[in-house]
Parts: sequence; structure tokens; C-alpha cells
Amino acid sequence: MPPASAVQQSTPAHQTESDIPDSQNVPATNTDTVRQWLDQGDFARVERFLIDALRANPESAQLLLLEADYILATEPLSVGVSHLIALQELSLFSREQREELANRSAGLIENTISALYNAGDWDMLAQFLEPLFQLRSNDQTLTLKLAEAYARLQKFTLMEDVLANLSTNNAGARSLRQRFLPTPSSVSEESSDGPTATQQEPVTRLALTRYGDQYIAETQILNRPAALLLDTGASSTAISFELYKALRRFNQIRVIGLFDVRTAGGPIRSPLIQIDNMTLGPFKLSNIGVFVMPEAAMQQADGLLGMNVLKQFHFQLDQTNAELLLTPRQ
Repeated sequence: MPPASAVQQSTPAHQTESDIPDSQNVPATNTDTVRQWLDQGDFARVERFLIDALRANPESAQLLLLEADYILATEPLSVGVSHLIALQELSLFSREQREELANRSAGLIENTISALYNAGDWDMLAQFLEPLFQLRSNDQTLTLKLAEAYARLQKFTLMEDVLANLSTNNAGARSLRQRFLPTPSSVSEESSDGPTATQQEPVTRLALTRYGDQYIAETQILNRPAALLLDTGASSTAISFELYKALRRFNQIRVIGLFDVRTAGGPIRSPLIQIDNMTLGPFKLSNIGVFVMPEAAMQQADGLLGMNVLKQFHFQLDQTNAELLLTPRQ
């Protein structure tokens, strides 16, 4: 995967003057071949082509659209969508091309919000929406979705900062505050009724495998066994690249886009995929957002079991008996 500076290296070329005549009609064989490189994941080769080609033809709409595809393939999804939005302001594109760019960015935003919302991955939803909100703070849909992501993460100050961009009587903002802001009555009800109700729920004890100071849970992802390392410090679940390749052989797996993820070994850029079904003990889960780790990154397990799955339960780790105690949340 190319370094994050790859796009930064090619961007200044858009402003470079050249004695070579501008060519909107870049030879089709060239761009067709480059798109094949892009589809094959040969990003370094694509980057070298774009640097040279854009230096010679900085206002080629065809090349700029190719660069946008390259950015979407190599940078975090929010960066790629922001780039598509910025291209819509360039006069070198025809009205039809600008409309196509607008439809494409709107489709990516809508599909990503839907996927992350359905998966309940509020951390990733906030990460995706934050830079877009900076570009379009007057977009009510983006504002309300980002505010809800913060609310579900119990970051109420950030929620209010975002909602400040809407009118004081906005119905969506009023609904969010009623749903999520704690009130004295709700706190009282939770303290008196919450623990009692939880205690009455049956507890499922899931046997774990001890691995040093860590624990591994046996799960099934798309009906394939997967041993996942219990990681309460990870906001999202992740699987190894090797498991992803095996799953992809027999399943259509939706790739949402690239995200920057913090791991114990440092930050990585990883594709987020949507898993239709996953089994944890007797519990069947659906539409789970899962990251794909780099090749050979996972040695002792098939992936990590993160909080986007665990937070669907009241859970407790019984280290003495190496068991995970699970009670589904209402």
C-alpha cells in the first residue's frame, strides 16, 4: 500500500505550467492499462503514472478522474469522498461530469452511513463524518448523523457542538436530545430498575481458550469457524487477511472503504467490510463491520473480537474459569 503522502505528491502538479500542449484526450490505451493496474492493486505503478501524466497535463479531466479513483483505493474513505466533492468545484469539468461526481459522492456517503449505522459502529461513523462535516456543516443529514454518533458514544459535549449548526427549533436536534441526553428521571430509573432487570436475564457462559494472558473465543463468520482474540480495547472487530481471502472465495463480501485504525502495534490503514452473519456461542449477529488486518499480522488467532460486537451484550470475563459471561442487551 502506498504511503499517505502519495496523493500529496501528485496534487501540486495540478498547478504546474507546462509547454506541452494540454490534452483532454489522453490515449485510451494508457488510461485503460492504468485502470487495470488499479484493479490489480499495483498502486505504486499507478502513482508513478499519475505524477508524470498530471505534470504534463494538469487540467486533464480524464486524468483527474483517474486520480480520484486512485485516492479512493488508497486513502481513508472520507478523504476520497472529500476529494470528489472538491472536484465538483473545478470549471474544467462539464455540467454532466459535475453531476456525475455529485451523484457518486452522495451515493458513497449514503451507503457508508447506512452500513455503519446498521452495524452500530459509532466510532467509525464519527471518523467518516467528521471531515465531511467540516466541508458541509450546513448539511442537515450529515449534522444529525454525526451528532447521533457522538451521542451513542456518550460524547454529549461534541454532540451539542455539532447541533449548534442547526436552528434552535430543529426537530431532528430536539429528537436527539430527548433520546440521548440523560435526565434525572432516567438516571433514577436506570439505577433502580436496570441492575435488577439485568440480573434476571439468563447468563450464557462461553468457554474461552487461554493464550498467555489473553483469551480466544470460538466464533463462526459466514458459517466458517474463526478463533478471535478477545480485545476490549479494540473499538471494532477485525479478521486476518488470510481468513478474508478464504471467506471471499465463497461469499460476496461488501467492502465499505478504507479507514485508519489504531492498534496495539500502531496505526494501520485497513479496509472495512460488512459481514452478513456471525455467531458467538448461541447468539447470531448480523451486519457486523469488520476490519481486514494486513497479511501475516495475526499469528495466534484469526482476528480480534472487538467492542462493536461485545457492546451488544452485558459481558464479564471470568478469568478463573476462562469463560466469557454474556447477557444480551435489551
